[in-house]
Amino acid sequence: MQEERVKRVGKRLAAIVGALAVVAVGMLAINTIVFSDDAGLGPAPVNVQVLAPGTFQSAHAYAPYYVVPASRVAGPAKLSRAATNRFVTRPEAALAKGALAGSPQVVRLQLSSTTDEPVSVKGVRFHVVSDARPLKGWFTAQPACEFERVDVARANLDSRRRPVRYVDADGKRSRKLDLPLSRSRATVLELQAATSRRRVAWTAELSVSRDGRPAQRVTVDDAGKPFRVTATRDSRAYAPLFGPTGISGFARERSWDRGVRGC
Repeated sequence: MQEERVKRVGKRLAAIVGALAVVAVGMLAINTIVFSDDAGLGPAPVNVQVLAPGTFQSAHAYAPYYVVPASRVAGPAKLSRAATNRFVTRPEAALAKGALAGSPQVVRLQLSSTTDEPVSVKGVRFHVVSDARPLKGWFTAQPACEFERVDVARANLDSRRRPVRYVDADGKRSRKLDLPLSRSRATVLELQAATSRRRVAWTAELSVSRDGRPAQRVTVDDAGKPFRVTATRDSRAYAPLFGPTGISGFARERSWDRGVRGC
């Protein structure tokens, strides 16, 4: 009698577990179909290429430049003659010394469509992954009066809302973006991420629309890792000195300690 009762209880438990499993699968399916913004749209119709530092002229008066940690190199006087010249002619050489991009970090994108239908980028969002104290080190920069003009998306990562401002290749400013893409020709979009207080790891997100359909989100990062930028408030600034045979050294530039000023 006791054995039959145990069998009946076991059958009931099995039925209950089975029913719960069906409900769980149903809820998962609903979540996938109802709450997925890109459901049924397929892959976003865009190719995104992040250009390597040093392969382009930025649309900024002095960035990109790089903050070298004092723990790796105490100051520019510790550089060899060859390294001194490289730090000026090829600022990205500082990355080999553990440097981080100084604010604002410049990330240049090349975008192209994967379809013949009309495709456009409707906006950019900047996401903070983590933050920490600014890197303690030193940097050098070369402010310029002239620089290349391309479409730019700018954001202040210190702001909780992080509103994005856009500037087109003609210098016109806007709070909205509608950047058409072509299948046969790459379109340039430059991201400029600024911070005046912290060291920030961040990613970006493009909103891409095909032929007026709902926009799809495309994450942009540094080969699977976040981009990293640091404020310069805890670093020493130096300006390059030019001699008859090249770079003769660096002079302390205290006016840049809280941020470089352009031309």
